[in-house]
Amino acid sequence: METPRGAVIEIIEKRHSNASLPGGDVIIPNEIRINGQPLLVPADLPVKVHEIEVQGHDAVLVTLTVFARRVVIAAEEPKETRA
Repeated sequence: METPRGAVIEIIEKRHSNASLPGGDVIIPNEIRINGQPLLVPADLPVKVHEIEVQGHDAVLVTLTVFARRVVIAAEEPKETRA
């Protein structure tokens, strides 16, 4: 059985130029990815990255609202693994 782990969340601004922006280099995200998969997200519901406190942990809490193509809520039996 595979051990669950945290997702890789990428909050990206895709730019068409490497030029520096006037007034500083501010990131305005226009793409969100989870484990490399781009997601559809509502423009009026921002991504929230919660406070980051490093205390020997490498996980961060992130709240996202996404559009889902399919939502499955089900029971499932664990798969047997043979050595």
